[in-house]
Amino acid sequence: MNTSYGRLVTETLQHHGTEIFDAVSTNNALFFMLKKRGNIKVVAGGRVFTHPIYWKQNSTFGSIAKLGTIPTGLQDDLTRAEYPIKVVAGSLNLSIMEEAMNAGNKEKLIDMAREVREGAEISMREVMGDQVWKDGTLPNDFDGLQHLVVAAPAVGTVGGINRATAANAAWKNQIGTNITTFSTHGQSRWNNLLNSCIFGTQGPTCVFTTKAIYALYEASLTTNMRYYQTELADSQFRHLAFATLPVLFDDNCPSGETYFLDLNSLWLQLLARGNFKVTPFQDSINQLSKVAKMFVFGNLTMGSGRTQGYIEASG
Repeated sequence: MNTSYGRLVTETLQHHGTEIFDAVSTNNALFFMLKKRGNIKVVAGGRVFTHPIYWKQNSTFGSIAKLGTIPTGLQDDLTRAEYPIKVVAGSLNLSIMEEAMNAGNKEKLIDMAREVREGAEISMREVMGDQVWKDGTLPNDFDGLQHLVVAAPAVGTVGGINRATAANAAWKNQIGTNITTFSTHGQSRWNNLLNSCIFGTQGPTCVFTTKAIYALYEASLTTNMRYYQTELADSQFRHLAFATLPVLFDDNCPSGETYFLDLNSLWLQLLARGNFKVTPFQDSINQLSKVAKMFVFGNLTMGSGRTQGYIEASG
């Protein structure tokens, strides 16, 4: 007798749930907001991604006498930041034998091919959520947020533009005074940083921080301030508000840091032929399995440095 199968087990069909729950994804707020605001730009091709920038004022404009001469010199006021194209990829694998086992109408509780595809999509979103925060030090990683918006913006090159050059001062992000005790001066220093990032109608549109700082900020608010309506009012994504800007925590945000981001000038650029593509399943050469590949050709690009902000807090 097979001791694993008594009378009850042999005669009774076990109930198995058909809903798969996601125990993989973390809180990828920046990636979520880039998608929500339509900041994913698909380009047809090219060797690199570029981001156009007006870098100086047209010098022909100014006050003149009634019959004064208007300057007509050509203006070289447009340039481009340049970013390399990076690759994020993974594989989808199906056992041919397991697929055959999964084929029966009564036996198939969950479609295996669909589950493999959905699992790959979850994994790809999770990796992309990590990549948009990378610091660019590893050659295959994105030039993520920790490369574009930094604590020392007066050094280094971003997008092919040297931030240490005086003429490129507008390419540097703003930095705030460190917060040693959030309850004492956290909000005021956030406000000072926000104001330094605003130029006319341009400025930050979102605030991203850690769970710990998010909790400190929430504790410092009055009830009415906590539930000010933002663009995420109808979203299930947990958030607060600061000066009408949504405040979100991202699990990829480094400890103690907060970013005031102008998402109007942050793009996730993708090549059209690498826009979350999935290849057809093909038989493996030496195994009874099928393999497909999912891939992205992209990078995070920035078009404005001066409207981005960075600040640290120790508690």
